[in-house]
Amino acid sequence: MSGPTVSVLLVTWNSRDETRRCLDALWAARTDAVPIEVVAVDNASTDGSAELLAGDPRVRLIRNERNVGHAAAVNQAYRQAGGELILLLTSAVRLHPGALDTMVGFLRDRADAAGVSPRCLHPDATQRQHHLWVPSFPAVLALGTPRRRLPGFRSALDRPRPEADDLSGARPFGTPGCLLLRRQVLEPDGILDERFPLYGNDLMLARSLWDAGHRLRLVPEAVATRGRGASDRLLGTATRTRHRIGGLVRYLRSTEPRHRLAVFRLVLLADHLGSGLARRPTALGLRELGAALRGDVGVLPDGDTRAWSVLSGDGQCAAEHYFRIVTGQRTHDQRTLLVHRPRRLRGRRLRVQFDGASVWHATPPVLLSFGRSLAPVRRINRWYAAATVRRWLHDRPGVRILRLDDTSRYLLGRIGEDEVVPATATRLPALPADRRGRLPGHAPLPGAEDPLPSALT
Repeated sequence: MSGPTVSVLLVTWNSRDETRRCLDALWAARTDAVPIEVVAVDNASTDGSAELLAGDPRVRLIRNERNVGHAAAVNQAYRQAGGELILLLTSAVRLHPGALDTMVGFLRDRADAAGVSPRCLHPDATQRQHHLWVPSFPAVLALGTPRRRLPGFRSALDRPRPEADDLSGARPFGTPGCLLLRRQVLEPDGILDERFPLYGNDLMLARSLWDAGHRLRLVPEAVATRGRGASDRLLGTATRTRHRIGGLVRYLRSTEPRHRLAVFRLVLLADHLGSGLARRPTALGLRELGAALRGDVGVLPDGDTRAWSVLSGDGQCAAEHYFRIVTGQRTHDQRTLLVHRPRRLRGRRLRVQFDGASVWHATPPVLLSFGRSLAPVRRINRWYAAATVRRWLHDRPGVRILRLDDTSRYLLGRIGEDEVVPATATRLPALPADRRGRLPGHAPLPGAEDPLPSALT
């Protein structure tokens, strides 16, 4: 019996429902004319993703004991694959009938194409932007800063523009999340650069193929639908932004002159300081931004992936909320951080205690212990207290929901929250991000919009 023509590489991390829909679409789209195998890697999911894959006899599953990142997991699957063609597929993508056969047929007919991808749509059937290309420096600036809204940077980011260009023929760009590659153009031991665990590995792949003289193509007759991945949503804005900025820094360090990297850092720092002066919320604190600008992407999310519900621990709303949790009137589908009134603490360190009921009690320190009745001193102490809470949350990824009342208002815009709801709300809203990455009821933070589609799920 001959081996598979196509090896499908699929990585999952807490994306069970998306993975099920992805596989259902894949099996419906394939035909006997193109033999395939599916090699899946699960990055220590806790939502049943691995059990779903293990229950499908058509899937060869590799289970990791921890989250090793998307790039390393793809390379794990690639080393176990036997097909002459390699399909990089994320669980957020659903292939339409005939798409796989069309892409395989294109590569058979066009020896000059190293890889091919389908035309990709949003769930509402509008055209998605295709971003797997070798970006210019202005495009990288647009990816990393709010300057993507300015005309000159926007045009750099929008090249190419599938929604405006003629798609009647093949185009030299591809779709991250669904890319079919010839095995002969790839390295034998890996596809993606593991220095980019979540974001930026697709840019490096496009760059390495381009530098080697290989070209990617888009075939508009092959169609796929892509939503926003569940894994991407679970990260929260702060973790997602740090990985994205850190990935762009590593990309520039590898591909551009040093002065351009310096310009990139200065622009991002200026944007951050300007947002602070204008009292606009930022996705990262100054310390986390500094780490990202050094190329430090921080920890990979692992273990508990539930959302954080942050509220003041001193008001009546907190007492009622806590009572509902410990008496079982609330489900434990979230983690609760009760932030108590700042106090003078030794070492000026945040004090956190876990009570065993999905609730953490945090007592922030004050920076200035004198003149606390003065308004400027109160503002400095509140800023410092919020910064310590933010740093603690940064090492514990997850969507951050601030339950706002008068006693927690000083945290607003200072802890990298993804969503703000009244503290009196009896239940948290669902957190579906729309197709542009915004969460309901909250203006998008810098980095919350996702112009560069993630290959995470």
